[in-house]
Amino acid sequence: MGYEFVKLRQDGEPNRVHDVNDQNYFRLNQELIGRARMLSLWGAGIILNTDMLNYTMISNSLLASNPTIEQAHAVHKLPDETMTEWIKPFTDNNEKAVSREHCYTFASNLENALTQILDSPVKPDYETDILWAFMAYLKSCTYGVWVE
Repeated sequence: MGYEFVKLRQDGEPNRVHDVNDQNYFRLNQELIGRARMLSLWGAGIILNTDMLNYTMISNSLLASNPTIEQAHAVHKLPDETMTEWIKPFTDNNEKAVSREHCYTFASNLENALTQILDSPVKPDYETDILWAFMAYLKSCTYGVWVE
């Protein structure tokens, strides 16, 4: 289960994707999109350092166990007060188009968070390369993305 992103064409339709390595396509599993959302909100200053720390601790403890689907989804659920217009399209994988502006705002805030992590002496215990790639992908979406 995850999120699939396809770059939109100028006419608002999704590009044709030929394989998983297609430049028009990006996929994140539930854990990674949840982490990207939290980092983007943190990078925007919407959630605090303590909120990010709590999320990371809960997420890591769940990963170490064998969580139910409900538990895994609950850890990534965003509180209502964090539901900005630009984060909403990234909170479910129901088929929809996401505007260029929302993609760019999400990506810019994710980049802020990843830069803070990069510049910090304390490093996370997870790999950030895919999150950097996702940020770059979103910034490259001239007309937005199709999410499913």
